[in-house]
Amino acid sequence: LKFFAILLVITHWLATFWALTLQLVDEGDGVPRWIDAFTEQEQNISVKTRDTPWKLYLTCLYFTTYTITSVGYGDIGPVNIVERVVATVMVILSGISWAIVLGQVCGIVANLNSNEQAFRRTMDELNHMMQDRVMPEDLRKRLRGFFLSNKAAQRRAGHQHIISSMSAGLQGEVVMEINRKWMAHVSFLNQIMNEARSSSDF
Repeated sequence: LKFFAILLVITHWLATFWALTLQLVDEGDGVPRWIDAFTEQEQNISVKTRDTPWKLYLTCLYFTTYTITSVGYGDIGPVNIVERVVATVMVILSGISWAIVLGQVCGIVANLNSNEQAFRRTMDELNHMMQDRVMPEDLRKRLRGFFLSNKAAQRRAGHQHIISSMSAGLQGEVVMEINRKWMAHVSFLNQIMNEARSSSDF
């Protein structure tokens, strides 16, 4: 959400930057401006875009949005040198901003499940090895089956590494909680578990 909020702020700044071109090039100078394209379109409309702040802002926001996303409908564009300079700056800034946001989002999505990503990398390396070594198809199937069946064991090995970094007391609590389901069916172990839980409450 932070990156999208930053993107919205950048979009707002660039929209106001594009609207600034109407102040940099005065209507009385006789130089064509991008807003002139709406004159013919709004002949039968009483509230003109050039005279309405909110319509003007939405139009600039519309132009900025499709500039950032590289859509480029072409219905609005620079028609004088000032607008071309401003549009060039906008394209550079929007391209950098869009690339940064997309890179951050892709990085977050890619790291959502690190275990799954690590398993897929292992499988990719296995497939490349089998292809390079020209292994028979039967052996390839058995190797893939082994790694697929060993997937849960590898995940549990990672859990064990995490548990080993805890204190002795926390290790005992976590181990009992993990094995609570089957320990509850053994009266002796169930009694030990209840006593340990009661002692931890004091």
